[in-house]
Amino acid sequence: MSASSSLRFLLAAVSSAALLAACSSEEREPVAPGGETLETPAAQSQADSDIRSADESFDLIIEESSREYFRLRPSAASQAAITDEEAGGRYKDRFETPGLAGVEERRAASERMEERLGRIDISELSPANQEAYKVMLAKSEAVTEAYAVADAAGYVLDPFNYYSPYNITQIFGVHVNLPQFMTNVHKLETADDVEAYLSRLDLFYEVFEGEIEIFQANAAAGVLPPDYAITGAIANAARFIEGDPVENVLVTHLRGALEGMNVEGAEEFVERAVGAVETSVLPAYEALIETLRSFEEQAVHDAGIWDLPRGGELYAALVKVNGETEFSPSEVHDIGLSEVARIHEDMGALFEQIGLTEGRVGQRLSALTADPDQVFPNTDEGREELLAYVRDLAAKAEEVMGDYFLVTPSSPVEVVRVPEYAEQGAPGGYYNSPAEDGSRPGRYFINLRDTATQPKFSLPTLTYHEAVPGHHFQLALATDEKDTPLRVRQEASTNGFVEGWALYSESFAEEIGLYEDDPYGDLGRLRDELFRAVRLVVDTGMHHKQWSREEAIDYMVKNAGMEPSGVAIEIERYSVWPGQALGYKLGMLKIQQLRREAEAALGEDFDVAAFHYQVLRGGGAPIPVLEERIDAWVAEGGPRPVLN
Repeated sequence: MSASSSLRFLLAAVSSAALLAACSSEEREPVAPGGETLETPAAQSQADSDIRSADESFDLIIEESSREYFRLRPSAASQAAITDEEAGGRYKDRFETPGLAGVEERRAASERMEERLGRIDISELSPANQEAYKVMLAKSEAVTEAYAVADAAGYVLDPFNYYSPYNITQIFGVHVNLPQFMTNVHKLETADDVEAYLSRLDLFYEVFEGEIEIFQANAAAGVLPPDYAITGAIANAARFIEGDPVENVLVTHLRGALEGMNVEGAEEFVERAVGAVETSVLPAYEALIETLRSFEEQAVHDAGIWDLPRGGELYAALVKVNGETEFSPSEVHDIGLSEVARIHEDMGALFEQIGLTEGRVGQRLSALTADPDQVFPNTDEGREELLAYVRDLAAKAEEVMGDYFLVTPSSPVEVVRVPEYAEQGAPGGYYNSPAEDGSRPGRYFINLRDTATQPKFSLPTLTYHEAVPGHHFQLALATDEKDTPLRVRQEASTNGFVEGWALYSESFAEEIGLYEDDPYGDLGRLRDELFRAVRLVVDTGMHHKQWSREEAIDYMVKNAGMEPSGVAIEIERYSVWPGQALGYKLGMLKIQQLRREAEAALGEDFDVAAFHYQVLRGGGAPIPVLEERIDAWVAEGGPRPVLN
């Protein structure tokens, strides 16, 4: 996602209840209506595994761990839109086991998978499975380090929100994520889908109780989000339950879906939804608000996690996890400063071309952003005009991509508005991948809370990042790769790779002429690259160098040319997602480095379409695995694959 992510933003969001913490040998089951549980598949016997080949054993581990993964994560199964068999049982009327019990079972399952993989000799696997093996375990060392820090300090990390130590904030948590999940992911095509929707509404209170339990456990360990994050979460939650339950988005969404369905008893379904909102949803939000208010006075204003128990150690580990790098926080900070200086210099000629020559780079960018010619009217008509402009940008980009990609996605990309109830805390744009069964296209969400925050010159780059050839190409192509197991494709979509690819896509668009005769759009590209470079500075500044929220805002305003109000939202986001913002620029730099090295080694034989195929095949790869893949491809002479 652009300020997303990507998965990334919605997938990360809808699954935020799936948390990891201390290991437990006790296994529990996902929450189902009425409290019943699903049966656990029998474990594979050691005797059977002894007579299998390494490849057969590996394939079985992936198959069984995939079923267990989705069985324990029903919301992820809905996101993928897989069958009940693939998910290890019926899932569409369930959520993850809430609270610390769910935390324990999911971590135990992950450790079981890693232990089983550890018994396989990778040298005995086929080349394809060797790479899949590396993909499955690529993050484990860094993640294990992060868990060890949190375990020692006694708190819980959230893997679906990039291992944040906070599960409820102003931008993510069940109060934001579950409504987005219900209105954007839960399928509504049949009466059974509607029954499942109602069952999930009935589970809201239990899921919220579990998240409150985790929040309280972390607070007891000395881990509370900053004061502004708690205040923002309270405001978002209160805003969601304002008004008549009949007009709550969870009811109106169902009512609208029923209008397009041939289902008997539609009015009764709507009445039941209103009842579920009144008896489960509203009490859940009220309980969360009450809990958060009880901690408001304890929360501090410090932006960085350096002030948490063992926070410095945790941040160093999260730099490895989310940045996919061996650079230290100090080295990342210095890279950011260097890139900011370089991009400022690159912008000079373009500023002269459009007649903006006075003031610092940040001041000139601010002037450009405020130019009335660059702002769509902040009206319903202006928002529709903006959406039409963005859709046209995506369509024109798609027309030329066949020259640079051997394969393009089968799914279209839809450009849609961020739901109004989520606008305040949502980023400027994000992408949601297609369903595995093709029932849902890829969707590029753009935030229209204020059209002034989306100036016209910024929209080409945002579109190339979120849609074509950025997140949509990578994630929709991953959905098309049915020969690669879904679990492997999921693990391939790491933060550094996904966001690095999207940022690489912005620069590639310039390379192939999509900004030709458009100095304003090209400045938008450089502004966004500058934005990502500034992130390296402010993220490490807050979490490593102990900058205050206000110091980080001041640096970003001066160097990125953004309005203070918009910068404050960004800085507050980075403060609760430590290290996540590093993946964009660090991932881009690594992909560009791999391409330069391939071009130097292959000379005239370098084929950019074949390079892109290698980068994106199998859903992509964690950065260390991608580096090995490209090195091997170059050693083979950089051939084009034989495609069916």
